[in-house]
Amino acid sequence: MAHDGSLIPNGIPAMPTVDYHRNALRILFILVKGSRPYTGEPVNGFDRVFRGETKVQALDFWVRYPDYLADELLSLYELTSDRQHLDTADRIFADEEPDLRRVPMLRRYFGAYEPLDMVLSILKSRGLVLPRSRQMERGTDEHDFLVAAKASELIPRVVADLPELGWYDRRVDLVLRVAAGRGGYALKERQHRQKEYHDAATGDLIPTTAERVRKRLETLQKAA
Repeated sequence: MAHDGSLIPNGIPAMPTVDYHRNALRILFILVKGSRPYTGEPVNGFDRVFRGETKVQALDFWVRYPDYLADELLSLYELTSDRQHLDTADRIFADEEPDLRRVPMLRRYFGAYEPLDMVLSILKSRGLVLPRSRQMERGTDEHDFLVAAKASELIPRVVADLPELGWYDRRVDLVLRVAAGRGGYALKERQHRQKEYHDAATGDLIPTTAERVRKRLETLQKAA
């Protein structure tokens, strides 16, 4: 992958900046891997659907903040005694992910949020994702995303061509396991239980929890 954003594999046109390139690929991984078969009115070329922008934002937060994800894994370890959760959290810190992989998000009115307009326009223009709105019973609009069959086919090709992107492939799988099928609002509520997340002022970057979570990890490892 060209770090100046000038080249994307498999014939996808170049994206304008490194940030757009990275963000579009990350969101594409989330939409493809978090989607399910689409059974609504047929739309040519689109066979899967991802329900809810709030869920996209919540899943994206855990991808972008490995320290918060590690804290969730530690909570799962305490709940289940499954050593795998503890070991995965340990690897996150051993690989220095809270420093090297963190991509800060802003705190908005209802939690971590980043506008997806540019990213979705990039994916839509390439025929990979089709954003749609539908009216809910409570009178609000819900945003869904139809996912093209060629998007599902693209992900493994991208990882094969650029093995460094395998981190996103594995990380989205892990985030989806932690999410355990919960909807966007349930995930946001879970994330609000973190004091640093909840107390961040609107418009500020959500702060890291790395030191606190590292100490929690060490305490649990000593007791294991």
